[in-house]
Amino acid sequence: MKRSLLNYGLLAVMFALTLSGCNHGNQDNPPADDSVYALVNIPYEEFFKSETTDGNFDAYTSATQKVANGSMSYGTYHIETTPAQAVARGITCPVKISKELLKSLGGTEITDDSASFDLTISGRGASTIRYSGKQNLFQSPDYSYYILSETPEYYKEAAKSADKVSFSKIKASPKDMGTLYVTLAAGEAHHDFSPTIALYKSEEELSETKTSIKVVKLEEFSGAEIAKTVTKDENDEEVLTDKPLSTLKTIIATDSDGKEYGLTTLSNFFWGKKQIGFKAPAANDYYPQHELVGKTITKLTFITESDVYTTSKIVKGTIADPKAAELIFTPSDDPSFTVENIQGK
Repeated sequence: MKRSLLNYGLLAVMFALTLSGCNHGNQDNPPADDSVYALVNIPYEEFFKSETTDGNFDAYTSATQKVANGSMSYGTYHIETTPAQAVARGITCPVKISKELLKSLGGTEITDDSASFDLTISGRGASTIRYSGKQNLFQSPDYSYYILSETPEYYKEAAKSADKVSFSKIKASPKDMGTLYVTLAAGEAHHDFSPTIALYKSEEELSETKTSIKVVKLEEFSGAEIAKTVTKDENDEEVLTDKPLSTLKTIIATDSDGKEYGLTTLSNFFWGKKQIGFKAPAANDYYPQHELVGKTITKLTFITESDVYTTSKIVKGTIADPKAAELIFTPSDDPSFTVENIQGK
């Protein structure tokens, strides 16, 4: 009996020493995963590399030259220059990444204390918008970042292999948008899109007995960042009013062959008008015809400021009077969403 108790005593001492050694080891060697969630400015070519087939995307300079207008293109970022010459560089996206890797990318850290800045857009709809805090990413360099305090609804994961950093496909639980109704028309003159694709939703459903339904333009997505519009009162004092910024960062279109294409703001969609379009080939063939023309789109994925939305139910049709108070949608004889080659006006 005494021998047995002695053995138990030795075992207890050894166990205690083992625990002590383990605790000491944890202090000297913290967990390998020191990841954080951060908003990161990712260049288009790196962002779409994992999102689309062969990294397909368009990023033509917009004819509107309003890349620096956050009410139209927030969620992307541009190099810091005059608004009329701003060039879109990529997309600001939530990323799960180690602190060491994040700092090694060479971007600028943005915090809530970062100085605010004003951007004035001239021409039609001229206004001055003040951006602050994480909104500074809008005109910061590649890989600039803002560390988030909460886990985002979606994110990419960053990893490093052979001295090269890569970003995974977005990890998310997309929200189903239900049926999306689309119309195709000739592109508008000021941006020469071919064609203009307008997007609508409805609370009704098409059926054998209901061949036309009432629709409304697709609403703005939730989660808009709020900046400030800067004006002056009669005493020349600043007046600040809330200015919601655009929420849509990019659209991923999938065709009937399963091929994916990245669509970018001001190049492929004008979200204020809920429109998608593609550059028409000019007389000198300066702009190539978009690959999606002639293809059937079977899925659209919308990546927004706060979430990811998707639909695989898309019906093509017509609306007799797009300016009418009540919009009535009638499906085409072939309601599949095939992109026609309709030239700009």
